[in-house]
Amino acid sequence: MSGPARRDTSWTSRGKAEAPLKASLAGISDAISWALHGVRERLRDVFVCSLAFEILNLAVLAPLAAAGFRLLMQRWGRASVGNFEIALFLLSPPGLAALVGIGSLIVATHFLEVAGLMRLLADRRLHWWSAFGSAAGLFYRIVQLGLRQVAVYLLLAVPFLAAIGIVYLSLWSGRDLNGLIILRPAEFWIGAGLGAAIAGIYVLLAARQFLRWLFAIPVLLFESSQSSRAALQRSTELTRGRLPVLAAAIASWGFIQVCSAGLVVALAKIVAEWILGRIGNSLTVALPVTAVLLLANAAVLMALSMFGWATFSALVLGLYRQAAGEVLIAREAILPEELPSRIPLRWVAVTGLVALCVGGLIVSGGLLGQLQLGEAVQITAHRAGALRGPENSVAAVRQAIADRADWAEIDVQRTADDKLVVMHDIDLARIGGGKRRVDQATLAEIQSLDIGSPFGPQFAGEKVPTFAEVLAAAGRELRLNVELKPHGRGDVGPLTERVVAAIQNAGLVDRCRICSQSYESLQRALELEPRLQVGFIAAVAVGDLARLDVDFLMVGADRAKRALIDRAALQEMEVHAWTVNSADQVAPLIDEGVANIITDDPVLIRQRLNEVQALSPVNRLLLRARHELMR
Repeated sequence: MSGPARRDTSWTSRGKAEAPLKASLAGISDAISWALHGVRERLRDVFVCSLAFEILNLAVLAPLAAAGFRLLMQRWGRASVGNFEIALFLLSPPGLAALVGIGSLIVATHFLEVAGLMRLLADRRLHWWSAFGSAAGLFYRIVQLGLRQVAVYLLLAVPFLAAIGIVYLSLWSGRDLNGLIILRPAEFWIGAGLGAAIAGIYVLLAARQFLRWLFAIPVLLFESSQSSRAALQRSTELTRGRLPVLAAAIASWGFIQVCSAGLVVALAKIVAEWILGRIGNSLTVALPVTAVLLLANAAVLMALSMFGWATFSALVLGLYRQAAGEVLIAREAILPEELPSRIPLRWVAVTGLVALCVGGLIVSGGLLGQLQLGEAVQITAHRAGALRGPENSVAAVRQAIADRADWAEIDVQRTADDKLVVMHDIDLARIGGGKRRVDQATLAEIQSLDIGSPFGPQFAGEKVPTFAEVLAAAGRELRLNVELKPHGRGDVGPLTERVVAAIQNAGLVDRCRICSQSYESLQRALELEPRLQVGFIAAVAVGDLARLDVDFLMVGADRAKRALIDRAALQEMEVHAWTVNSADQVAPLIDEGVANIITDDPVLIRQRLNEVQALSPVNRLLLRARHELMR
């Protein structure tokens, strides 16, 4: 059956299209208007057809995405993987294979979706399941079409990759890439600029080729007996002399799509942040709510994808309509009255799609559910555990051991009689000794003060300990992060030498590390004992901390962000966050990638850390997603 063609809305099986429009803004406007009108007129069927293809995409791609997540998380043993680590994975053989494989499948599934939507928009008589089936009937040729294009793009990239390789060998060969990225000397910028220029030329050529092949899918659909190779050749003929107009049309569509999608995504994020900010931080509540919000966001993203592909398909169809002059629809539509009454095709299609989707989700959950995550984050008792014992005391060290802290952070200073004492403040005011500085008082004078009674009667008589006493108390049961607190530059050498010697004499070099706000002290400690790890404490910093020559950074929790942690990772440097006394900060800091959490209350932080680590991989990913939504 066939009917008269409607101007600017549909085609008949052998209707005559309008003459090709001139390469002008008017032609672009006409194509866009035709596309939007066509989508609006067939909105319900377009929506359902696009939804069917999105469900198919989900069924195919969800297990692949889950497999990719599994590879990433298995490699690093945690749910939070940074940009630097993702880049390393994609440059590895498994990562490259995954990228090519998943990319090819994405191309194939979206080609099918475009074909089905074009078939639907071209004939007003078709129902969505007929268009879906029509595209599926061309599966082999459409997949072949996609593979041919991917192969050409890859072959086109070969000389450009070779050129980038020559730039690398000429400018960067023999240089440490980490050092180049961090230090960024002149040759780094020259190489990066040349590489970007070469990549830019490739992008322009690939975009030109994309436009030349823009009509390959409608050629397959509407011109009889076209192979995938012939469709590409026919598209090249139809687009000859029209590339500027096609580029302007696609760019206009892209601009509208990006702006509308950006607005919708921003609104969805605001709503998600508002909801998550009001439900509290209990994991039993937060995780289910996060799952619901993720489903809602997925629905929003799916709707944006459906709108984008529907309007893209309609636009390309409109542009093809202008270029072809006369369109032949080789495959007659199956009208509703012609459908076999015994076979409810619509319900068969729906049932099949639902089954595929459920099966894909089950496979995805199985892949993730079998993971074993081991997010190794250590806990340091700040000032040996300032909430559960007098800070920097032997009693606090013993309590930190009982609380299962991995490390204790302590502060070491020199007294007037050249003894090493463990205390934080540079004067004695807070422990009842007046305004005298530590380096102006003798050890006996300092130890005459009772630092235990103000904390609690059970600690009455506790004294400021010497460094040797703390080393003895920690022994092999608790590792020490020793902060050097020199009293001016003249104290850097004597203090550092005394502390390093005490550690060596106790035989605890493998159980201690040195930290300080004095970079000079750290460098001196490394000269004296290269086996010691050293870390810089940054309360306020100007410049890039990741450029420092240290083993770890100690920063405030608000500064422990993924950008810094990724830069530090390039230098094989850890980031430790202080002072964390809220359990709600633990999971976000893990997701940022910190290696150590410094806290006054190791018990509280250990409880939340254990709670996070006990989550299933799926729930762990939900928690990670929650933090991203609230970022």
